[in-house]
Order: sequence, then C-alpha cells, then structure tokens
Amino acid sequence: MNSWQLSLIVLVALAAMIGSSGWCILRHGRERKQQVEKRLRAMEKAAAEKATAEKAAEERKAQMEGAAMARSAERLAAKRLAVEQAVAEKAAVEKAAVEQAIAEWAAAEQAEADRARHQRASEDHQEGEASHGRMRALEDAITEWIEAEREGNRLTATTTPGKPTDKTYTRTEAIHQQVRSVTALVEKEACDLEFIKNRIDADVDFLPLEFQQTVEDWKAGKVFRRSTFDDLKLRFRYKAYSIEDGYEIFCIYDEWLSQQRQKLRVFIRLLSVAEVEPSESIQAAIERVEKNEREKYLEMDVDVIFTLRDIRAILEKLIGMETMLKELEAVCRKRSEQIIAPSWEARGSL
Repeated sequence: MNSWQLSLIVLVALAAMIGSSGWCILRHGRERKQQVEKRLRAMEKAAAEKATAEKAAEERKAQMEGAAMARSAERLAAKRLAVEQAVAEKAAVEKAAVEQAIAEWAAAEQAEADRARHQRASEDHQEGEASHGRMRALEDAITEWIEAEREGNRLTATTTPGKPTDKTYTRTEAIHQQVRSVTALVEKEACDLEFIKNRIDADVDFLPLEFQQTVEDWKAGKVFRRSTFDDLKLRFRYKAYSIEDGYEIFCIYDEWLSQQRQKLRVFIRLLSVAEVEPSESIQAAIERVEKNEREKYLEMDVDVIFTLRDIRAILEKLIGMETMLKELEAVCRKRSEQIIAPSWEARGSL
C-alpha cells in the first residue's frame, strides 16, 4: 500500500469521523433544542395554570368580599329598619297619647260646657223671671206716676245726693228714661262683643301664618334646631288651646239678646197701651204704634215718636250684635278645627 492510498484512507477515516461527530453534534443540538422547547412549553403551561389559579383565587376572594359586603349591607338595612320601626312605633305611641289627651280634653271641655250651659239656663230662667218681675214693677210705677200726674202731685227725682229737685214725670218720659238706659247698656255690650270677636278672630287667623313662618325658620336652622317637624306641629296644636274660647260668650250673649228684645216689646206695649202679639215683629210693632200716634195729628205725643226712634236704634244695634254672634260662632268653630284637625297636619297643605 503506498502513501497515497494510506492518505486516502486516513482522509476517509477523518471524514467519517468528522461526519459522525457532526451528526452527533447535530443530533445533540436537535435534542437540546427539543428539551428547551419542551421546558419552555412546560414553563408557559405552568405560568398559564398559575395565572388561571391566581385569577380564580381573585374571583373567589372578590366573591367572598362581595358576599361579606352584601351580608353587612343586609345587617345594616335590617338594623336601620329596626330603628325606623322603633321610631315609628314610638311616634305612633306618642301620637296616640296626644290624641287620647286631646279626646279626653275635648270630652272634659264638652262636659264642663254642658254643665255650665245647664247652670246658665237655670240662672237665666231665674233672671228672666226676675226681669219679668222688674218689668211689671216698672209698669206699676209708671201707672202710679200717671195717677199722680192726674191728681196734680209732684214726684221728686234726685239729681244730686243730698239735694232733691222737684220734677214732674209723664208716663212717656218715664219710659224714655228706661229706653235711654237700655240704649247705653246695648252700646257698651256691642263694643265689648265686637272687641272679643275681633281678638279671637285675629289669633285664629294668625296662628297658621305663625306656624308657616316658624317652619321656614326651622328649615333654615334659625329656631328649634333640636325639634322635629312633629314637635312643631304638636307645639302649635297646644298653642291653639290658649286662644280664648268664645262659645261660652256666644251662649251668654244669645240669651242676653233675647232678654233685650223682650224689654223692647214691653216698652212698645207701655207706649201703645196694648199687647204686642208674639207673632208680630218688633219692627212691625214700632211702625204700628208710630203710625197710630201720627194719626192723632195735633194730639200726637212727640215724646212717643222720639222714644220709638230710640227703640228702633236699639233694635238695629241688637240685629248688628246677632250678626257678630254668627261671626263669633264661625271663629269658635275655626279654633276648634285648629285644635282637633289643624291645617298643618298630614291632610293639610304643609
């Protein structure tokens, strides 16, 4: 074997060795790459599983927190509902107590009014009998004065204590004096009645306005900051109690007016020397007596005409007082409504 063949064999061996080494290296690299890729896929899978697990854990945590918040909200709502129910029950109890107090007060007031009415009726009956007796006594006195005039006697009227003055009175003059005294009395009572009616009416009309202004100031935090709206309503409901009640005055004046009308009928009967029928009105009786007196012409008694004029003036005053009494009744009814069912309750406009 020569050197060329040997060299060829060596070259072939080297080539084989190099090829075998390269194939081994290539195979090892491919396996290495596959392992790396496999490891990467495993890592990605592990990372994905970890992310999924973390997301699931976060979702479970969020669900648990949401459930806890829901339970907490339910507990708070239940607690709030219990507090509101307790407050509503307390308010209902207080309202029932107030309504009961008002009902008891109204019943007591009605009972007292009935008792006072019966007592007044008895007293008025007695006073009516006494008044009737006084009227009869007045007629008897006037009759005596007439007889004294016919006999020419002088009747003495005292004008100053301790200083007597002689004065002759006729029947008509005596009646006119009594009419003047009734005129003064009726004028005084008319002024008093009008004052009382106007005062109660002003208080009754002003109370809702005062309540409205107080509510506005309360909303603005100017007054009663620690009071509730119900406290304000109750406060003004009690305040309505303090307004003077005119029902008793209404009953007293109603009977008093009847007595004054009866007096006018007595005066007219004395002037006409004839009975005044109960069915005949006072105005008609005045006109009848006045007509009869004017028909006497020269024998007409002017004092009778003047006395009838004063009686007519008294009658007009009494009619005016009757109108005021109707207004007073309406005012008293309005006051009662403010106590029992005031306009600032739930049914009202406020």
